[in-house]
Order: sequence, then structure tokens, then C-alpha cells
Amino acid sequence: MALLEDLPPEHRGLIVGLLYRAGVWMSHSDDEGGEDDDVKEMKALEHVIMSVARINENSDFVQEVAKRTLFFKDKWPTWADHSFDILADCEKAMAVLKPLVPKQDLIDYRNTVIYVAEAVAAAHGEFGVEAEEGVLNSFLGKVVDRFKGGSAPENDFMNISPSEQAALDRLKKAMPLPRD
Repeated sequence: MALLEDLPPEHRGLIVGLLYRAGVWMSHSDDEGGEDDDVKEMKALEHVIMSVARINENSDFVQEVAKRTLFFKDKWPTWADHSFDILADCEKAMAVLKPLVPKQDLIDYRNTVIYVAEAVAAAHGEFGVEAEEGVLNSFLGKVVDRFKGGSAPENDFMNISPSEQAALDRLKKAMPLPRD
């Protein structure tokens, strides 16, 4: 997409990397589940980004961002190392994109970053002890349905811990919806 190519490399990296970094950041917000929980969350993170990359119903821009996130999978370890405090980068991403993309693309980008974080937060509780592929696909179907404007209620994600919910609230505050 020309817009991403037109951005300076540091802004392009910020916009593309934030989709992954938000999931890693959410994973670190509640480390009670241990290493097994982290593995499930990272699997959910990759799957939800893959799902967003395949969706073309709402935003070509968000789809392109997700495709680029997947393309740069070799950078994920570096991005993960810079994921402990992403809130300032969330604000910066919104400020960079606001004058460049249509309002709906900005809203879709913001919502996608939040949905990715929600998917990671809910991953452990949804999957329980053994994360089977069918359970993962069913869970991600709920996330993708919400991304596409479906009616899945927020309480479908009731397994989010209080610390994860607080982190989601901070993320939403760092990425306010644009005003008219």
C-alpha cells in the first residue's frame, strides 16, 4: 500500500510493529499463568494477526498493516524486547496516522490493536489447560467476528483478569477515538 511506503521508516515500523507489540505487552500485563500461558498467548497473537491479514471487509489499510506485521516476523523478537511500555507509542501512532488516513481507517487500526490485545488477554482463560487447534480457531472466530463489526458481546471475553482489564483500559485511553 502506497501510504505505508510513503511513511518514514521509523513511522512505518511503529505502525506495523505496534500490532504485534500490543499483544506482547498484554501478555506481560498478567504473568500468573507462567510459561505455558505465554506460549498460548503468543499462539493466539500470531493467529489473530493472520486472521486480520485475511480480512478485507472493513479496512484495506488495516489488512495491509497486518500483512506487513506477518512479513516482518523475523523482527518479532526485537519488537517483543520493546513491548514493555507501549502506551506512548500508541499515542504516537495515532498522531502519525490521523492526518494521513481516512477517519474510518484510523478507527479500524485502533480497534484492531485493541482486539489483538484482547485476544491475547483472553487466550489463557479460553484455552484452559490444553489449547487444541479447534478451540483456538473457535475463539479466534469470536475475535474476528467482533473485528468485522459482529455482535459478539464484550462479556464473551469474561476470562480476562483484572490486571489485563486494567491494561486494556490504559490501552484504550492511549488510543482515543478521533473526534469529528
